[in-house]
Amino acid sequence: MSKASKSSIKRKAANTNVYMIGAGIGSLAAAVYLIRDAKVPGKNIHIFETLDVDGGSLDGAGDAKKGFMIRGGRMLNIPTYECLQDVMTAVPSTEFDGISLEEEFLEYNEEFKTHARARLVDKNGNKIDVTEMGFSPEDRIDMEKLILVDSEKSLGNKRIDEVFGKHFFKTNFWYMWQTTFAFQPWSSAAELRRYMLRFMHEFPRIHTLAGVARTAYNQHDSIVKPIVKWLKENGVQVILGATVKDIEFSQTKKGEKVANKIIYVQRGKKHSIEVMPTDIVTFTNGCMTDNSDEAGTDTPAKYNKTDSAPSFELWRKIANGRPEFGDPDVFCSNPDESMWMSFTVTINDNPKLLDYIQRFTRNHPGGGALVTFKDSAWRLSFVVARQPHFKNQPMSTQIFWGYSLNMFTDGDFVKKPMYKCTGREIITELMGHLHIPKKEQAEMMRGLICRTSIMPYINSQFQPRKIGDRPLVIPAGYENFAFISQFAEVPDDVVFTMEYSVRAAQRAIYYLMGVDKELTPISKHQYSPRILLKSFLKLHS
Repeated sequence: MSKASKSSIKRKAANTNVYMIGAGIGSLAAAVYLIRDAKVPGKNIHIFETLDVDGGSLDGAGDAKKGFMIRGGRMLNIPTYECLQDVMTAVPSTEFDGISLEEEFLEYNEEFKTHARARLVDKNGNKIDVTEMGFSPEDRIDMEKLILVDSEKSLGNKRIDEVFGKHFFKTNFWYMWQTTFAFQPWSSAAELRRYMLRFMHEFPRIHTLAGVARTAYNQHDSIVKPIVKWLKENGVQVILGATVKDIEFSQTKKGEKVANKIIYVQRGKKHSIEVMPTDIVTFTNGCMTDNSDEAGTDTPAKYNKTDSAPSFELWRKIANGRPEFGDPDVFCSNPDESMWMSFTVTINDNPKLLDYIQRFTRNHPGGGALVTFKDSAWRLSFVVARQPHFKNQPMSTQIFWGYSLNMFTDGDFVKKPMYKCTGREIITELMGHLHIPKKEQAEMMRGLICRTSIMPYINSQFQPRKIGDRPLVIPAGYENFAFISQFAEVPDDVVFTMEYSVRAAQRAIYYLMGVDKELTPISKHQYSPRILLKSFLKLHS
């Protein structure tokens, strides 16, 4: 473990004002660190959010009448989410008296285990034996070369399909790893390597996803709401509907670079805040759900490819002329490569479809994991969570979620690209892959609501990148400003996880506030002889 380095500007907690741009998990975690570890009064912390709801990409909303909606769900893993669990220890459970959010989380996962029995399904509706990975000798050599590469710098901005041959993308391993984490063949090879190392302990059980941890409800209900409640009780101000348009910077007499002004618009009115060098500004640069659009059972969502995604637009503005702020265009300039689509299904008073799925998978709701139709043109996957998945979900209502990675090819049963489909058409495609007889499909559709979401930048953090394209959490020379997001550089950790944003938050707050505490270390599973042996045996299965 190592102590965080400290800012050259000495701050008194009681006199420090903190302005956070974006109300995602990174900012919420940073606020927890400020109050608990840096002793900053909650009333000094101000969080600005463009949307009218907090939580950023960790969303979850709706009701039985209109349908519930989750744009995405992040995989959780107890041995490797060290910073997130640390934050959860500070927050009381809202479900049970006298325990922390972390204790609630651990107790839940001790009681409810994951063991997928239908991880991959072929075009004939047969469950595939996925105990074997299907690697060729060449695949194994390529895998070992990638893991053993001496540094990310040598990989540069190579894509995955530039370090593996064609056969690799037909292996059971690829179908499972790709859909578990949402990689594409054109994604960054450096990011795949980080995942291989960070989740090496999951490699031997990737076929069951037994290492996947869950929350009792969707992550907005189970994680975001309790944290926001605790922050507000401590005086933190969450300012919704406020879009920051610019951050201005200057240099102190001592040569320190600092943010000195924030300009934002709320409800059509322009505001500005003068920022002192002893204040702090954090910025969620880039948002994976920017410009997402939602639709329903009988209408298709819109694919918004405009160049005006708020978080990327602001990042681009302040990075102009400042190479130390990274290159946002690497991540947001090709939405055709970073876009995919999800759907949330609400079923009222009609258990037939979920009963069919349960018989097919042999998993009770919440006991399985992703089911992927590996031969589907859309690369379609779905998962049924433990019910209820929302706190306001009636007992007679059932929920499940799914997504696809191939947006621009016609479906196997609905001859349209997925992004042009209605919710009803997506469920028709799903039922086709489940080989549900057509005479039963109409009855299963009764009482069904399918809400969909197209997210142009959902995979943008996986875009091929080189060193420097992501800014450091604390850019060199800046003493009151930090990047806290999936698009800041956190060495050795993996993007597209809550842990990544929370770890960035810890680094930022400990540095800027001079917290005399060790940074939470990253678990190095790749150095465990036992895990190495198990992974080697799996690689050669």
